[in-house]
Amino acid sequence: MSNAPANGSAIDVEQLDAPPPISAEQRAKILADPNIAKIAAELEMDLDEFVNTIGYYQNNPGVEPAFLVVSDENLRKMGVEPPTAEAIEANVRASVEAFKAGQAPSGFDDARKPAVALNSEGQAVTTRGEGLDEDVKKARGSVKP
Repeated sequence: MSNAPANGSAIDVEQLDAPPPISAEQRAKILADPNIAKIAAELEMDLDEFVNTIGYYQNNPGVEPAFLVVSDENLRKMGVEPPTAEAIEANVRASVEAFKAGQAPSGFDDARKPAVALNSEGQAVTTRGEGLDEDVKKARGSVKP
């Protein structure tokens, strides 16, 4: 059983005060999981509303969870002081900087050189490890067995 209207589109859950009710059979299946009541309590949600929310998303698998905006007045009623515009801006700027830092090269990544190049006579020449043979010879000479 689906909560989709006759035209086949999902109910706009953002326009509802609560998720639409689900069938008794679906409710029983959801409540058969002993963790459901614990999760609802942890989220401080009414069990019926939580079960209906789960059912809504089961019945409408293509629907993404809604991003709900709470008014400053309602936040204060819940005991939460709303952030200032400056605090929100600072948070967004810090998030952008953190994202950029994660995208930037680390400084440990050297520009890649081709492993082999052609010289003026068309012969292949190794470009990586230039001077490696000399360094190895020097190191071998300084190590005493």
